[in-house]
Amino acid sequence: MNLGLNGRVVIVTGAASGIGKQVAVAYAQEGAKLALADINLDGLKKVKKELKGAEVYIEEVDVTNAESCETFIKNVVKKYKKIDVLVNNAGTAKMGDMETFPEKTFRQHAELMMYAPVRLINLCIPHFKKNGWGSVVNTASIFGKQPGGLISYDTIKAADIMITKDYSSYCAPFNVNVNAVCPGPVDTPLWHADGQLGDQLASATGMEKDSAIEWFAKTNIPMGRYAKPEEIASAIVFLSSEPAHYITGVALNVDGGMVKSLL
Repeated sequence: MNLGLNGRVVIVTGAASGIGKQVAVAYAQEGAKLALADINLDGLKKVKKELKGAEVYIEEVDVTNAESCETFIKNVVKKYKKIDVLVNNAGTAKMGDMETFPEKTFRQHAELMMYAPVRLINLCIPHFKKNGWGSVVNTASIFGKQPGGLISYDTIKAADIMITKDYSSYCAPFNVNVNAVCPGPVDTPLWHADGQLGDQLASATGMEKDSAIEWFAKTNIPMGRYAKPEEIASAIVFLSSEPAHYITGVALNVDGGMVKSLL
């Protein structure tokens, strides 16, 4: 299938590792021109080096900072003259007791995963209008649809799904589709890196980290395993493609069967 992404200018946030890195790889394979943002500049440099033959612009961006976002968008347009696709992917998660979960952390997560996507969509809309075409894909989560025990993450991802629905209605008249991909647990550094979810789960269960991660998959995911980042990337790339352009306002589960509702 020709996805119609060759030469499209694609922004990916949180592109230095995990899902974001694989999204960049997938778009590069389709011939897109990439603008990759992350607070981890060294990680971005490694991704760019791996994407030999692709046209790649990287910038250290703090998406929780309005000025940083504005500068990034201006730089992307200066380099490529347009923006076609925005993938809001930057994110994080933290386990914690709901009664004692720090409000400061909750607010930081909201800045990263709720306000930043809204900010970036608004910055890109004038460029989509100029093109007469555009696409936005937000990385939400199945835990925006059903509880996952992470109070800040679950709440904010539910908001991301509503943001997706609202912007899909707003943007449709000027030929822009807006969708969300809702992964279940994905095999990325968010689970395996020191101090991240694997360690947090191990602490909560009293298991060794790798055993706790495997136990969670076998207990909660019908397919019995975590998603590969490539599997999430494929869904994101498809939703921003020409063949999928009539799809809008969708929050697509990519979860190995975890969501049990009909929605």
